[in-house]
Amino acid sequence: MVITPEKARFLVNMILRSVVIEGRGFNSAYRALVRRYGFSEREAERYYKFLYNIVVHYSTLKFIAGYYGFKSNIQGIVEYLYKKSFTWRLVREDIEDVARNFSKFTRISLLYSYPSWFVKDLSGKLPLTDLEAMLKSLNEKKRWLRVVTSKCTLKEAISCLEKTGLNVKPHEVFHEVLLLKNPFKKVGGNPCVLSGVVIPQDISSYIVGLIAQNTASGDFLDACCAPGLKLVQVLPSSRVKRAVAVDLSEKRIRVTVRILSLLAGQADPRVIMLEGDSRRAIYSGKFDFALLDSPCSNSGALYDDPALKIHLSRRLIRKVQRIQYSLLSSVIKQSKLVLYATCSVHPLEGEEVVEKLVKEHDVELVKVRYPCLESAYAGYTVSRSTYRIYPHRIQGQGFFVALIMPRR
Repeated sequence: MVITPEKARFLVNMILRSVVIEGRGFNSAYRALVRRYGFSEREAERYYKFLYNIVVHYSTLKFIAGYYGFKSNIQGIVEYLYKKSFTWRLVREDIEDVARNFSKFTRISLLYSYPSWFVKDLSGKLPLTDLEAMLKSLNEKKRWLRVVTSKCTLKEAISCLEKTGLNVKPHEVFHEVLLLKNPFKKVGGNPCVLSGVVIPQDISSYIVGLIAQNTASGDFLDACCAPGLKLVQVLPSSRVKRAVAVDLSEKRIRVTVRILSLLAGQADPRVIMLEGDSRRAIYSGKFDFALLDSPCSNSGALYDDPALKIHLSRRLIRKVQRIQYSLLSSVIKQSKLVLYATCSVHPLEGEEVVEKLVKEHDVELVKVRYPCLESAYAGYTVSRSTYRIYPHRIQGQGFFVALIMPRR
Protein backbone atom coordinates (compact mmCIF):
# COMPACT_ATOMS: atom_id res chain seq x y z
CA MET A 1 0.00 0.00 0.00
CA VAL A 2 1.53 3.33 -1.11
CA ILE A 3 0.87 6.65 0.62
CA THR A 4 0.65 9.21 -2.16
CA PRO A 5 2.42 12.57 -1.66
CA GLU A 6 -0.92 14.39 -1.61
CA LYS A 7 -2.36 12.09 1.03
CA ALA A 8 0.91 12.25 3.02
CA ARG A 9 0.81 16.06 2.90
CA PHE A 10 -2.75 16.06 4.24
CA LEU A 11 -2.06 13.54 7.03
CA VAL A 12 1.15 15.21 8.22
CA ASN A 13 -0.55 18.59 8.32
CA MET A 14 -3.49 17.19 10.30
CA ILE A 15 -1.44 15.28 12.87
CA LEU A 16 1.05 18.10 13.47
CA ARG A 17 -1.73 20.63 13.98
CA SER A 18 -3.33 18.29 16.52
CA VAL A 19 -0.19 17.62 18.57
CA VAL A 20 1.61 20.97 18.21
CA ILE A 21 -1.17 23.55 18.16
CA GLU A 22 -3.94 21.74 20.06
CA GLY A 23 -1.51 20.02 22.44
CA ARG A 24 -3.03 16.55 22.04
CA GLY A 25 -1.12 13.34 22.62
CA PHE A 26 -0.07 11.54 19.47
CA ASN A 27 -2.15 8.41 20.10
CA SER A 28 -5.25 10.42 20.96
CA ALA A 29 -4.83 12.61 17.88
CA TYR A 30 -4.25 9.61 15.66
CA ARG A 31 -7.31 7.71 16.94
CA ALA A 32 -9.41 10.77 16.15
CA LEU A 33 -7.96 10.82 12.63
CA VAL A 34 -8.75 7.12 12.12
CA ARG A 35 -12.34 7.57 13.33
CA ARG A 36 -12.91 10.69 11.24
CA TYR A 37 -11.66 9.25 7.96
CA GLY A 38 -12.56 5.58 8.44
CA PHE A 39 -9.17 4.00 7.76
CA SER A 40 -9.06 0.25 7.31
CA GLU A 41 -7.02 -1.70 9.86
CA ARG A 42 -4.18 -2.09 7.36
CA GLU A 43 -4.25 1.62 6.48
CA ALA A 44 -4.36 2.58 10.17
CA GLU A 45 -1.22 0.58 10.94
CA ARG A 46 0.67 1.91 7.91
CA TYR A 47 -0.27 5.54 8.50
CA TYR A 48 0.51 5.23 12.22
CA LYS A 49 4.11 4.17 11.49
CA PHE A 50 4.53 6.93 8.95
CA LEU A 51 3.15 9.72 11.16
CA TYR A 52 4.87 8.42 14.30
CA ASN A 53 8.23 8.90 12.58
CA ILE A 54 7.35 12.47 11.60
CA VAL A 55 6.26 13.43 15.13
CA VAL A 56 9.31 11.76 16.72
CA HIS A 57 11.54 13.97 14.55
CA TYR A 58 9.41 17.14 14.68
CA SER A 59 12.06 19.42 16.25
CA THR A 60 14.71 18.41 13.74
CA LEU A 61 12.31 18.68 10.79
CA LYS A 62 11.41 22.18 11.91
CA PHE A 63 15.12 23.11 11.92
CA ILE A 64 15.88 21.36 8.62
CA ALA A 65 12.95 23.01 6.89
CA GLY A 66 14.28 26.42 7.90
CA TYR A 67 17.82 25.45 6.93
CA TYR A 68 16.69 24.64 3.38
CA GLY A 69 14.71 27.86 2.93
CA PHE A 70 11.23 26.82 4.03
CA LYS A 71 9.35 28.30 6.98
CA SER A 72 10.30 26.89 10.38
CA ASN A 73 6.73 25.86 11.17
CA ILE A 74 4.20 23.15 10.31
CA GLN A 75 3.61 24.52 6.84
CA GLY A 76 7.35 24.63 6.18
CA ILE A 77 7.84 21.06 7.41
CA VAL A 78 5.04 19.79 5.17
CA GLU A 79 6.40 21.60 2.12
CA TYR A 80 9.96 20.40 2.78
CA LEU A 81 8.78 16.79 3.14
CA TYR A 82 6.65 17.14 0.01
CA LYS A 83 9.72 18.23 -1.92
CA LYS A 84 11.44 15.05 -0.70
CA SER A 85 8.38 13.00 -1.75
CA PHE A 86 7.99 12.05 1.92
CA THR A 87 10.88 9.61 1.42
CA TRP A 88 12.52 9.21 4.82
CA ARG A 89 15.83 8.01 3.37
CA LEU A 90 16.27 11.35 1.59
CA VAL A 91 15.24 13.29 4.68
CA ARG A 92 17.69 11.33 6.82
CA GLU A 93 20.50 12.10 4.41
CA ASP A 94 19.74 15.82 4.76
CA ILE A 95 19.69 15.56 8.56
CA GLU A 96 23.04 13.78 8.66
CA ASP A 97 24.61 16.24 6.20
CA VAL A 98 23.46 19.26 8.21
CA ALA A 99 24.34 17.73 11.60
CA ARG A 100 28.00 17.35 10.55
CA ASN A 101 28.36 21.13 10.54
CA PHE A 102 27.64 21.54 14.24
CA SER A 103 29.22 20.82 17.63
CA LYS A 104 28.69 17.41 19.22
CA PHE A 105 25.72 18.43 21.37
CA THR A 106 23.89 20.15 18.52
CA ARG A 107 24.76 17.21 16.26
CA ILE A 108 23.19 14.75 18.71
CA SER A 109 20.21 17.09 19.16
CA LEU A 110 19.61 17.12 15.39
CA LEU A 111 20.23 13.41 14.78
CA TYR A 112 17.76 12.29 17.46
CA SER A 113 15.51 15.36 17.59
CA TYR A 114 15.85 16.42 21.22
CA PRO A 115 16.16 19.96 22.57
CA SER A 116 19.84 20.98 22.85
CA TRP A 117 19.38 21.87 26.54
CA PHE A 118 18.12 18.34 27.20
CA VAL A 119 21.15 16.78 25.48
CA LYS A 120 23.52 19.06 27.43
CA ASP A 121 21.85 18.24 30.75
CA LEU A 122 22.38 14.52 30.12
CA SER A 123 25.80 14.79 28.48
CA GLY A 124 27.79 14.63 31.71
CA LYS A 125 25.71 11.81 33.15
CA LEU A 126 26.53 9.10 30.58
CA PRO A 127 29.37 8.40 28.14
CA LEU A 128 28.54 9.96 24.78
CA THR A 129 27.98 6.57 23.10
CA ASP A 130 25.54 5.58 25.86
CA LEU A 131 23.75 8.91 25.63
CA GLU A 132 23.23 8.50 21.88
CA ALA A 133 22.09 4.90 22.34
CA MET A 134 19.60 5.98 25.01
CA LEU A 135 18.13 8.82 22.95
CA LYS A 136 17.92 6.58 19.90
CA SER A 137 16.17 3.87 21.94
CA LEU A 138 13.61 6.37 23.28
CA ASN A 139 12.72 7.22 19.67
CA GLU A 140 11.93 3.61 18.74
CA LYS A 141 8.42 2.31 19.33
CA LYS A 142 8.16 -0.69 21.65
CA ARG A 143 5.23 -2.59 23.15
CA TRP A 144 5.40 -5.00 26.06
CA LEU A 145 2.68 -7.26 27.46
CA ARG A 146 2.68 -8.87 30.90
CA VAL A 147 1.23 -12.34 31.29
CA VAL A 148 -1.30 -12.56 34.14
CA THR A 149 0.06 -15.81 35.55
CA SER A 150 -2.91 -16.25 37.90
CA LYS A 151 -5.07 -16.78 34.79
CA CYS A 152 -2.84 -18.76 32.44
CA THR A 153 0.63 -20.12 31.76
CA LEU A 154 3.23 -18.38 29.64
CA LYS A 155 2.71 -20.95 26.89
CA GLU A 156 -1.07 -20.40 26.90
CA ALA A 157 -0.67 -16.64 26.76
CA ILE A 158 1.73 -16.81 23.79
CA SER A 159 -0.62 -19.21 22.00
CA CYS A 160 -3.57 -16.88 22.60
CA LEU A 161 -1.65 -13.91 21.19
CA GLU A 162 -0.37 -15.79 18.16
CA LYS A 163 -3.92 -16.86 17.25
CA THR A 164 -4.83 -13.17 17.10
CA GLY A 165 -1.86 -12.31 14.90
CA LEU A 166 0.47 -10.92 17.57
CA ASN A 167 3.97 -12.43 17.64
CA VAL A 168 5.90 -11.95 20.86
CA LYS A 169 9.22 -12.74 22.47
CA PRO A 170 9.65 -13.35 26.25
CA HIS A 171 12.25 -11.27 28.06
CA GLU A 172 15.39 -13.33 28.71
CA VAL A 173 15.21 -12.76 32.50
CA PHE A 174 11.60 -11.82 33.22
CA HIS A 175 9.86 -14.45 31.10
CA GLU A 176 6.31 -13.36 31.92
CA VAL A 177 6.89 -10.05 30.11
CA LEU A 178 6.56 -10.32 26.33
CA LEU A 179 7.98 -7.98 23.69
CA LEU A 180 5.69 -7.45 20.72
CA LYS A 181 7.77 -8.11 17.60
CA ASN A 182 5.75 -5.58 15.62
CA PRO A 183 5.15 -2.70 18.04
CA PHE A 184 2.78 -0.97 15.61
CA LYS A 185 0.24 -3.80 15.76
CA LYS A 186 -3.01 -2.82 17.41
CA VAL A 187 -3.31 -4.14 20.98
CA GLY A 188 -6.43 -2.36 22.19
CA GLY A 189 -9.43 -4.58 21.62
CA ASN A 190 -7.33 -7.74 21.37
CA PRO A 191 -9.26 -10.71 22.89
CA CYS A 192 -6.27 -11.78 25.00
CA VAL A 193 -6.12 -8.30 26.55
CA LEU A 194 -9.88 -7.97 26.98
CA SER A 195 -10.05 -11.31 28.80
CA GLY A 196 -7.19 -10.35 31.15
CA VAL A 197 -4.81 -13.07 29.94
CA VAL A 198 -2.21 -10.36 29.25
CA ILE A 199 -2.06 -6.69 30.12
CA PRO A 200 -0.08 -3.93 28.37
CA GLN A 201 2.79 -3.00 30.70
CA ASP A 202 6.29 -1.87 29.88
CA ILE A 203 9.18 -4.07 31.04
CA SER A 204 10.64 -1.25 33.17
CA SER A 205 7.30 -0.55 34.84
CA TYR A 206 7.03 -4.29 35.52
CA ILE A 207 10.45 -4.33 37.25
CA VAL A 208 9.44 -1.43 39.52
CA GLY A 209 6.22 -3.30 40.34
CA LEU A 210 8.19 -6.46 41.05
CA ILE A 211 10.44 -4.62 43.52
CA ALA A 212 7.32 -3.31 45.25
CA GLN A 213 5.72 -6.77 45.24
CA ASN A 214 8.76 -8.37 46.85
CA THR A 215 9.22 -5.58 49.42
CA ALA A 216 5.66 -4.74 50.48
CA SER A 217 4.19 -6.14 53.68
CA GLY A 218 1.55 -5.31 56.25
CA ASP A 219 -0.30 -2.09 55.50
CA PHE A 220 0.51 -0.86 51.99
CA LEU A 221 0.04 2.61 50.50
CA ASP A 222 0.01 3.20 46.75
CA ALA A 223 0.30 6.99 46.82
CA CYS A 224 -0.23 7.68 43.09
CA CYS A 225 -1.93 4.47 42.06
CA ALA A 226 -3.46 5.03 38.62
CA PRO A 227 -3.74 3.20 36.31
CA GLY A 228 -3.13 0.40 38.83
CA LEU A 229 -0.61 -1.79 36.96
CA LYS A 230 1.84 -1.91 39.86
CA LEU A 231 -0.98 -2.19 42.40
CA VAL A 232 -2.20 -5.43 40.78
CA GLN A 233 1.37 -6.76 40.95
CA VAL A 234 1.62 -6.10 44.68
CA LEU A 235 -1.80 -7.36 45.78
CA PRO A 236 -1.16 -11.10 45.19
CA SER A 237 1.50 -10.97 47.93
CA SER A 238 0.18 -12.74 51.02
CA ARG A 239 2.33 -10.41 53.13
CA VAL A 240 0.06 -7.44 52.29
CA LYS A 241 -2.75 -7.22 54.85
CA ARG A 242 -4.43 -4.00 53.77
CA ALA A 243 -3.92 -1.53 50.93
CA VAL A 244 -4.87 2.10 50.44
CA ALA A 245 -4.69 3.27 46.82
CA VAL A 246 -4.81 7.03 46.21
CA ASP A 247 -4.95 9.15 43.08
CA LEU A 248 -5.74 12.78 42.40
CA SER A 249 -7.98 12.04 39.40
CA GLU A 250 -11.44 10.51 39.73
CA LYS A 251 -11.26 9.42 36.09
CA ARG A 252 -7.95 7.61 36.67
CA ILE A 253 -9.37 5.99 39.80
CA ARG A 254 -12.17 4.53 37.69
CA VAL A 255 -9.58 3.14 35.25
CA THR A 256 -7.74 1.54 38.19
CA VAL A 257 -10.95 -0.04 39.47
CA ARG A 258 -11.66 -1.50 36.00
CA ILE A 259 -8.17 -2.99 35.77
CA LEU A 260 -8.43 -4.48 39.26
CA SER A 261 -11.82 -6.01 38.41
CA LEU A 262 -10.57 -7.38 35.08
CA LEU A 263 -7.52 -9.09 36.56
CA ALA A 264 -8.91 -10.18 39.91
CA GLY A 265 -12.44 -10.95 38.74
CA GLN A 266 -13.84 -9.45 41.93
CA ALA A 267 -13.23 -6.61 44.35
CA ASP A 268 -10.33 -7.20 46.75
CA PRO A 269 -11.64 -6.57 50.30
CA ARG A 270 -8.17 -5.50 51.40
CA VAL A 271 -8.17 -2.44 49.09
CA ILE A 272 -9.55 1.01 49.84
CA MET A 273 -9.58 3.40 46.86
CA LEU A 274 -9.34 7.11 47.62
CA GLU A 275 -9.53 10.15 45.37
CA GLY A 276 -7.12 12.61 46.92
CA ASP A 277 -3.77 14.38 46.95
CA SER A 278 -0.97 12.42 48.63
CA ARG A 279 0.87 15.69 49.29
CA ARG A 280 -1.82 16.58 51.82
CA ALA A 281 -3.21 13.23 52.99
CA ILE A 282 -2.90 12.46 56.69
CA TYR A 283 -3.53 8.98 58.13
CA SER A 284 -4.11 7.83 61.70
CA GLY A 285 -1.14 5.44 61.64
CA LYS A 286 1.95 4.61 59.62
CA PHE A 287 1.98 2.25 56.67
CA ASP A 288 4.54 -0.54 56.61
CA PHE A 289 5.38 0.14 52.95
CA ALA A 290 4.52 2.82 50.40
CA LEU A 291 4.96 2.98 46.64
CA LEU A 292 5.30 6.45 45.16
CA ASP A 293 5.29 6.09 41.38
CA SER A 294 5.41 9.83 40.96
CA PRO A 295 3.96 12.08 38.27
CA CYS A 296 6.79 13.15 35.97
CA SER A 297 7.76 14.59 32.59
CA ASN A 298 7.58 11.07 31.09
CA SER A 299 10.94 11.68 29.42
CA GLY A 300 11.65 7.99 30.01
CA ALA A 301 8.54 6.96 28.06
CA LEU A 302 8.80 9.14 24.97
CA TYR A 303 8.31 6.25 22.56
CA ASP A 304 4.86 5.68 24.06
CA ASP A 305 3.83 9.14 22.93
CA PRO A 306 6.28 11.09 20.74
CA ALA A 307 4.19 14.26 21.18
CA LEU A 308 5.66 14.45 24.71
CA LYS A 309 8.98 15.41 23.14
CA ILE A 310 7.45 18.41 21.41
CA HIS A 311 6.24 19.89 24.70
CA LEU A 312 9.26 18.91 26.82
CA SER A 313 10.79 21.92 28.59
CA ARG A 314 12.94 22.80 31.58
CA ARG A 315 9.95 24.65 32.98
CA LEU A 316 7.85 21.47 32.86
CA ILE A 317 10.62 19.43 34.50
CA ARG A 318 11.07 22.01 37.27
CA LYS A 319 7.33 22.01 37.86
CA VAL A 320 7.07 18.23 38.21
CA GLN A 321 10.24 18.19 40.33
CA ARG A 322 8.52 20.42 42.89
CA ILE A 323 5.48 18.12 42.88
CA GLN A 324 7.71 15.05 43.28
CA TYR A 325 9.59 16.51 46.22
CA SER A 326 6.38 17.59 47.92
CA LEU A 327 4.87 14.12 47.43
CA LEU A 328 7.98 12.34 48.69
CA SER A 329 8.32 14.65 51.72
CA SER A 330 4.74 13.81 52.67
CA VAL A 331 4.81 10.06 51.96
CA ILE A 332 7.98 9.42 54.04
CA LYS A 333 6.08 10.76 57.05
CA GLN A 334 3.29 8.26 56.43
CA SER A 335 5.32 5.07 55.94
CA LYS A 336 8.16 3.03 57.41
CA LEU A 337 9.62 2.28 53.98
CA VAL A 338 9.05 4.07 50.65
CA LEU A 339 9.82 2.98 47.10
CA TYR A 340 10.17 6.12 44.98
CA ALA A 341 10.05 5.66 41.21
CA THR A 342 9.71 8.04 38.31
CA CYS A 343 9.61 7.42 34.56
CA SER A 344 12.15 10.08 33.64
CA VAL A 345 15.71 10.07 32.35
CA HIS A 346 16.41 13.59 33.64
CA PRO A 347 18.34 13.90 36.93
CA LEU A 348 16.16 16.78 38.15
CA GLU A 349 13.38 14.22 38.65
CA GLY A 350 15.55 11.52 40.17
CA GLU A 351 18.95 12.04 41.74
CA GLU A 352 18.34 15.70 42.62
CA VAL A 353 14.97 15.00 44.28
CA VAL A 354 16.42 12.29 46.51
CA GLU A 355 19.64 14.23 47.20
CA LYS A 356 17.60 17.15 48.49
CA LEU A 357 15.43 14.78 50.54
CA VAL A 358 18.50 13.24 52.21
CA LYS A 359 19.80 16.72 53.11
CA GLU A 360 16.51 17.96 54.54
CA HIS A 361 15.06 14.83 56.17
CA ASP A 362 16.38 12.11 58.44
CA VAL A 363 16.24 9.20 56.01
CA GLU A 364 18.38 6.26 54.95
CA LEU A 365 18.73 4.86 51.43
CA VAL A 366 18.30 1.08 51.29
CA LYS A 367 20.30 -1.04 48.84
CA VAL A 368 18.33 -2.84 46.12
CA ARG A 369 19.59 -5.63 43.85
CA TYR A 370 17.63 -6.67 40.76
CA PRO A 371 18.55 -7.65 37.22
CA CYS A 372 18.58 -4.65 34.88
CA LEU A 373 18.77 -2.23 37.83
CA GLU A 374 22.00 -0.20 37.65
CA SER A 375 23.58 2.63 39.63
CA ALA A 376 22.09 6.07 39.08
CA TYR A 377 23.93 8.87 37.32
CA ALA A 378 27.39 9.55 38.75
CA GLY A 379 28.31 12.79 40.49
CA TYR A 380 25.66 12.85 43.21
CA THR A 381 25.96 11.95 46.89
CA VAL A 382 23.15 9.43 46.32
CA SER A 383 24.58 7.92 43.12
CA ARG A 384 25.65 4.60 44.64
CA SER A 385 22.49 4.02 46.64
CA THR A 386 19.86 4.96 44.04
CA TYR A 387 19.22 3.29 40.72
CA ARG A 388 18.21 3.61 37.10
CA ILE A 389 16.73 1.34 34.49
CA TYR A 390 18.40 2.48 31.27
CA PRO A 391 16.16 2.37 28.15
CA HIS A 392 18.83 1.25 25.69
CA ARG A 393 19.87 -1.68 27.88
CA ILE A 394 16.42 -2.98 28.80
CA GLN A 395 14.70 -1.98 25.52
CA GLY A 396 12.04 -0.39 27.64
CA GLN A 397 11.26 2.83 29.44
CA GLY A 398 13.75 4.79 31.51
CA PHE A 399 13.12 4.80 35.28
CA PHE A 400 14.78 6.21 38.38
CA VAL A 401 14.34 4.10 41.54
CA ALA A 402 15.15 4.68 45.23
CA LEU A 403 14.19 2.72 48.34
CA ILE A 404 13.98 5.11 51.29
CA MET A 405 13.67 4.39 55.02
CA PRO A 406 12.78 7.25 57.37
CA ARG A 407 14.81 6.97 60.58
CA ARG A 408 11.96 8.16 62.77
